[in-house]
Amino acid sequence: MEGRGTASGAEEGADVAALGIYRAAHELGLRIPDDLSLAGYNNTALAALAPVQLTSVDQAGRTMGSSAARRLIERVEGRRDRAMQTSMTPRLVVRGSTAALNGS
Repeated sequence: MEGRGTASGAEEGADVAALGIYRAAHELGLRIPDDLSLAGYNNTALAALAPVQLTSVDQAGRTMGSSAARRLIERVEGRRDRAMQTSMTPRLVVRGSTAALNGS
């Protein structure tokens, strides 16, 4: 991430990684979201803190965890004898770290 390139945004695999990009952008004199849009993944409590206000993908971690724990208990107690497949739809939580592309 050196100098001003043609990238308009970055999406990181975790909010913590996105915060590292946020810091590096600041050190390079780039303004979030004016010069670079930034999004993370996990929707951690840190993402909502000012001045960051990081746009993030919420993967429903609590729901996944409680569902997995419930199914594990059912298997241990013999109430379920085979695996189940469950899907959950992540949602985008838009905050102040992203902007529309110029000309959009």
